[in-house]
Amino acid sequence: MADEEQKLPEQKEKKPLNPILLIIIGAVLMLIIAGGVSFFMVKLLGSNIPSQENKANTSTLRAPVISKAELIKDGSREPVMLKGGREVAVISALEFKVGSEECGSTIGANKVEIKDAIRMLFLNKTRAEVTTQQGMELLRKQIKDAVNEITGYTGERENLGVRSVNIIIMTIQQQ
Repeated sequence: MADEEQKLPEQKEKKPLNPILLIIIGAVLMLIIAGGVSFFMVKLLGSNIPSQENKANTSTLRAPVISKAELIKDGSREPVMLKGGREVAVISALEFKVGSEECGSTIGANKVEIKDAIRMLFLNKTRAEVTTQQGMELLRKQIKDAVNEITGYTGERENLGVRSVNIIIMTIQQQ
């Protein structure tokens, strides 16, 4: 009987837990906690996906409706002097693609000031600058920037102003 009593305490001794089992349990608990925290963060802070209203608002700011504003009607043949005053470029047409109707009406209201700014740009150009592709691209950009400055469509509102410039130079003549 004494032997039986001695065997009972040996059976009651607890075995140490397997270290691999402890690691697995710890990893599962960490995943559960991380999932819960991320769930609450998304709920509290909101998701990164914009709602349909936000998508509509941002798309109208990025791609406004483009209309045309004509400064020099096609076939008008308006002369402007080039650098040095010995040559004259004859502009047959000048129109703008604008991002808003308001910009188009503002261009019409400031027609004289815009034409003066364009004449000043041409006074700083030579024949070579006006007849090359790179020169014409630079001239279009300078005209666009000048018109946007005059009409007040700069900075964040620039996409509502002049988007592109179409200019036709009929000829360059000696005086």
